[in-house]
Amino acid sequence: MNRRISTCTMIFLFAFATGCKTQVSDQDAIRAGIDKHLSGLTGMNMSAMEREVKQVSINGDHATAQVEFRAKQGTATMQVEYTLDRQGAEWNVVGSQPKMGQNPRPGMGMPPPASPDAGSNSTPQGHPRVN
Repeated sequence: MNRRISTCTMIFLFAFATGCKTQVSDQDAIRAGIDKHLSGLTGMNMSAMEREVKQVSINGDHATAQVEFRAKQGTATMQVEYTLDRQGAEWNVVGSQPKMGQNPRPGMGMPPPASPDAGSNSTPQGHPRVN
């Protein structure tokens, strides 16, 4: 009886480990696909940023990944959603969509929010008057 339980337990653990390994390798391949995409971009200094893959969703041969980029110096963050397609054993980025980011310090490239009573012809605060 104990031998039967041990055998069943070992089969279950082996099947569980095999199933988890497939999921992890897909996620690793998705990360590698994103890294490959980023290395092909010009004008982006990836050594000044930290990247963290927050969430991966896989649906057959299609996947989405939520990635957060943080400046190593400062607190600015940016989130990007990547769309990937599986081609063989590799995942390739087919699109990306910037999501909301946080930039808590003024003057870091984000315009100040417009006041609710500002008209469509108003200029940013501090801008010289235009006649």
